[in-house]
Amino acid sequence: MTSTARPGRTVDIHAHVFTPECQALVEGLMSPEMEPFSYFGGDETNAYQVGHVKEIFPKATDPAVRLADMDEMGIDVQAISVAPPGYFYWADPELARELSRMQNENLAKIVADHPDRFVGLATVPLQDVRSAVEELERTVKEHNFRGVEINTNVMGLDLDDPRFRPFFAKAEELDVVVLLHPNGFTGGERLRKYYLTNVVGNPLDTTLALTRIIHGGVLEDHPDLKLVAVHGGGYLPFYSSRMDHSYDLRPEGRHHISRPPSSYLKQVYVDCLVFDSVHLEFLIQQMGADHVVVGTDYPFDMGHYDPLGQIDGVTSLSEDDRVAIRGGTAARLLKLDD
Repeated sequence: MTSTARPGRTVDIHAHVFTPECQALVEGLMSPEMEPFSYFGGDETNAYQVGHVKEIFPKATDPAVRLADMDEMGIDVQAISVAPPGYFYWADPELARELSRMQNENLAKIVADHPDRFVGLATVPLQDVRSAVEELERTVKEHNFRGVEINTNVMGLDLDDPRFRPFFAKAEELDVVVLLHPNGFTGGERLRKYYLTNVVGNPLDTTLALTRIIHGGVLEDHPDLKLVAVHGGGYLPFYSSRMDHSYDLRPEGRHHISRPPSSYLKQVYVDCLVFDSVHLEFLIQQMGADHVVVGTDYPFDMGHYDPLGQIDGVTSLSEDDRVAIRGGTAARLLKLDD
């Protein structure tokens, strides 16, 4: 870990919190196929995850442990959100509303106890869009949450579906971040070995979600939406030229957008969770230094806990760009100075 003093705040936009009290409400209710990450995880992965969750439990529940780790990493402010199993999109709407509220109140308490170190990103019951809109508005107005975290699909339903437009419209109206975070890949039959449910499945689902959001006209219709995709935005920033080639030559991708699809990536922010400086440098070249932010995925083992060292490894950056990536852009998105 690095401890060198640097100008400006370091802001981590991708970090997770557990709310153990939810477990009693959902015990025995979820069928395995309702959660792709574990359903396609395979026996070895699912057995390993039991021990891993126990190991990181204090980090995911105890703010004192989290703050010590943040200090070691050089993180000044963390935007906290639920871990993906906490979406509970499979639950009936009434239970989903209760679970979302319970988790949001837990996040709000952590923020209230440490207002200089944390901001909240809500979870919402997106299987019931009206309830999702209401919960998002409540958390922003009652708790001053700075955004919301959502899955890359809702029980297999893609986010370009028109039923989700009121949610995106409300997020745009409230001027809050929408953090796009996957929970495995829904068609993951071939991902059961080698931890591919995460290694490939998570970034693949983000890639598909972003591509459909773009082609479905969500960003065309909501140009001020503040969309942040974790894990470096999946694979899309590294191969966006392919969808542009299709757009130039074929009709299928032209129905809802008015310009080449890669141009909409200028409306998307991504975190730097690509693990090394070589890939980070390419990501910055593709997205722009002003559209890349720190994301650690704390406290999971697929996180990266020396983000400042990773950024320092990109020697081509100006100091202004380093300040923007470390926290300047995230501070603006999260309105930390308001």
